[in-house]
Amino acid sequence: MPDPRARRIDVGPFHLLPTPDAETWTATARGASDAEPVEITAQWTAWVAFAQRVLQADALWRDVEARGDAWDEGFSAARDAGATNPYR
Repeated sequence: MPDPRARRIDVGPFHLLPTPDAETWTATARGASDAEPVEITAQWTAWVAFAQRVLQADALWRDVEARGDAWDEGFSAARDAGATNPYR
């Protein structure tokens, strides 16, 4: 059975490939067709930290979106005299 730590990981517009050095992985971006692919090599811990930052940014964005949706619903309810605003 092949070692699963040696398999390529596809993540959105780029993929991670292990290097011969067991501690580093190389990310290759899939850009425009005429652009050269960009490769960044870093230790696995750096990629884990990067993934954590992406998840934090995603959570922040979802929170901002939820607040905007709540504001939109409250604004719509306030414009209709017969509606009750659930946020007041």
